[in-house]
Amino acid sequence: MTLGSYPRDDVAWAKDGKVREGRATVLVRQPDGTLKPAGEVSLGDGSVMHPDVEVGGEFVVELHARFESEIYERRVTFIASGDEASDVFVSAIGPGAHAEPKAGLFKRTRYSGFEFGVLVMAATTEQGTRLSGTSGPLIKHGPGDGVAAI
Repeated sequence: MTLGSYPRDDVAWAKDGKVREGRATVLVRQPDGTLKPAGEVSLGDGSVMHPDVEVGGEFVVELHARFESEIYERRVTFIASGDEASDVFVSAIGPGAHAEPKAGLFKRTRYSGFEFGVLVMAATTEQGTRLSGTSGPLIKHGPGDGVAAI
């Protein structure tokens, strides 16, 4: 099972001075039913985790994000499948993001708004967006597809 911060580290946010923060905490379900912390990823750190979860095992991702003064939180449950080729999901929170016209020396795409979450491979969930056949740095989310505000 592989888990990383989303958006990917190649996303360049607009230089608008707005506060964007995100953190995802991973908890693995133990045989006695308790949840044991397995690690954390943050927006912009580019790290990837490989928590020790057996196929069929359950783990929970707690998403916490801040965009300016708005706080977003969500808890998503995944089941490890062992299938990294087919089971790839994104679960994200925030008010959403949109691409701005490419500009500057390197013509990098910049994004306005905000979205933070996790990209998870080799696990399934009904609380995220399946990535098969999707390209581009951000995912278009529909109602109930993993974007939520509390």
